[in-house]
Amino acid sequence: MDLILRKRDLVKAPNLKKTFTLINQHLYGRLKYTDTDTRTRSKEIVNLLLIKLVDEMTKSADDELDFCVKNSETDRELYERLQSFFTSKVKRKYPDLLSDKDFLSLNPELTKLIVQELQHISLLRSSKDVFADAFEVFVSKLLKEEGGQFFTPSNVVRFMVRYLNPNLTSLVLDPACGHGGFLLEVKDLLWEKINQAEVNAFEFGKKIVSNLYGIDKDAFLVKICKLYLEILSSGKSNIVCEDSLDPLNYRSQARELIKNEKFDVVLTNPPFGAKIPIEEKRILELYELGYQWKSFGKDSWKRSSILVKKKAPQILFIERCVQLLKNGGKLGIILPEGIFGNVSDGNIWEFLKSKGIVLGVVSLSQNTFQPYTCNKTSILFFQKLEKIPKDYEIQFAIVNHVGHDKDGKDLFKLNRDGSKKLDNDGKQIINDDLLELNEKMKKCERFNYHKKQLVFKINYSEIKNNIFIPYYYTGVEKKLKILQENKDYVLRSIKDLVKNKIIYSPKNNHLPRGDEIGSHVYGLGEVPFIRTSEISNWEINLDAHKKTSKEVYEQYKHKQNIEFGDLLLVKDGGPNLIGKTAFVTELDTNIIIQSHIFQLKCLENDDAIDPYLLIYLLNLDIVQQQIQAITFVQGTIATIGNRVMDVILPLPAQKEKRKEISTRVREIIEKKVEIRKKMKVLSLDLD
Repeated sequence: MDLILRKRDLVKAPNLKKTFTLINQHLYGRLKYTDTDTRTRSKEIVNLLLIKLVDEMTKSADDELDFCVKNSETDRELYERLQSFFTSKVKRKYPDLLSDKDFLSLNPELTKLIVQELQHISLLRSSKDVFADAFEVFVSKLLKEEGGQFFTPSNVVRFMVRYLNPNLTSLVLDPACGHGGFLLEVKDLLWEKINQAEVNAFEFGKKIVSNLYGIDKDAFLVKICKLYLEILSSGKSNIVCEDSLDPLNYRSQARELIKNEKFDVVLTNPPFGAKIPIEEKRILELYELGYQWKSFGKDSWKRSSILVKKKAPQILFIERCVQLLKNGGKLGIILPEGIFGNVSDGNIWEFLKSKGIVLGVVSLSQNTFQPYTCNKTSILFFQKLEKIPKDYEIQFAIVNHVGHDKDGKDLFKLNRDGSKKLDNDGKQIINDDLLELNEKMKKCERFNYHKKQLVFKINYSEIKNNIFIPYYYTGVEKKLKILQENKDYVLRSIKDLVKNKIIYSPKNNHLPRGDEIGSHVYGLGEVPFIRTSEISNWEINLDAHKKTSKEVYEQYKHKQNIEFGDLLLVKDGGPNLIGKTAFVTELDTNIIIQSHIFQLKCLENDDAIDPYLLIYLLNLDIVQQQIQAITFVQGTIATIGNRVMDVILPLPAQKEKRKEISTRVREIIEKKVEIRKKMKVLSLDLD
């Protein structure tokens, strides 16, 4: 007798992703020696999921389901029956989205394996976004490799949609829509609003999907997005397959649907990465951010008429989203966190400043996109405005916990004894800051450095050096403000010390730096050419990889004037080297320093500030944090440039305390010199 499975018999899966993972492991084991690639396999899975979804959606509770294995069925009979269902029910229901070329291509044996795993599960009850769960398991790695794409976790999507809170008439667009995660969440939110409002649910329900728009380059994902939206809503969607960044090359349907200044809300997680740059001149010239920009002093940039050679796609996506917004429209976009603090990206904020206001910035946990990528990201919320206020408040939030660890395993809140916290129903409480973040942001207070705040607001005019990273203000700024109130300290900038002739500056309030001697003179002698990698732990490594002749040294000796007591500070190079310091001892004066190194020469003064105190101050955490915050990072190269002049040093207010610190530092350096001398003697003895 055949198995009879009815819709009412289906159960909710406790973790649908675990079920998909098990299926994927089976498929990999069976297909790893075949020509079936990941993308093909994912399409085969999707077609089976479509059959199950349509089977669930079109059946009543007592109806017998087709997506199951009958007791007397062979693998081939099951396969042919589902193939017939796919053709007669799924393809016939969605003729515009599925073609004659679409069919079940997975072999009968594996088809049966998947059906057996899923037949008793209700997909719709088990997951709010079935395809997000499926793609996370089956195609996330593939999409990362092909185009820097990552499916956005559902808790992030939900938070962003509810933060911007589109209404029943809002036109909503995702210009990098993938399978449609943001659009599905908007649909759910609007259905909630329909249920709460006294409106004609049928009429508004039909209009919901017609107000949702999506663009994606991947034809497979576009098809899935369309199908999924239409299966779940019974309406017609506006999803097109195009390159969002290339609007002049849109086909006629897309040109009709996707127009600049049309949308009330744009929500997106664009592909990003230096490995997938935009290089076509015809695309770059469509964007202000496709041109070179020049910095003119503090937080001031101006666009040139010269195109860049290439640009990371996420930068152009920012501008594309702004183009698509109508006046008053709002944007929510996920971006690499470097954009929110890199000095090199100041032109982005100059552009945004000319187009509207920053509503909020949310710094996400490092684990947010794990285990698929360790990229640290933040969310930017922005509103396009024609009339831009001179000053306004910006909301900031820090998300430390997103409900899972770096391996993707669930994380739960803990009691002080390490046991898991339980809610009133005895269930474990997921450790996810995003669940209540929207409510907290509605009630957030102004930044108060006397309080511990993960959610706060500050004025745009209070933003320092275009740094929109919230923990800069809860870390660096907070510490500086607390020190400012402490009578035991006096805060003075390096610029102030130069101005008062405590630190030497040859001209224009710039610190002197080294020179590039040229690789052609390497190896001509034994004079160390000190590069950034030779500076560490307050010391100079004289066993430099590059050395030159005494004659070359004489050419730079008077210009650089390296003397006992000078300090060296790394200004350019690898991000991990910026801010490293060294004290020039009696053993180190016969050197040439590289151009990537600042030279700080402490002059005689009545303020009890000497090089020993200065090197101590430069290595304080609060000073190093400032240096990192003003570091200009591009790829693997970093620089602090003349922004070093803005670094604040917390000097002890009492001169006696300054002298005490100097004495202790001097003793440490003298011991280091003594050890170096003994090691040199020992080395000579061994020779």
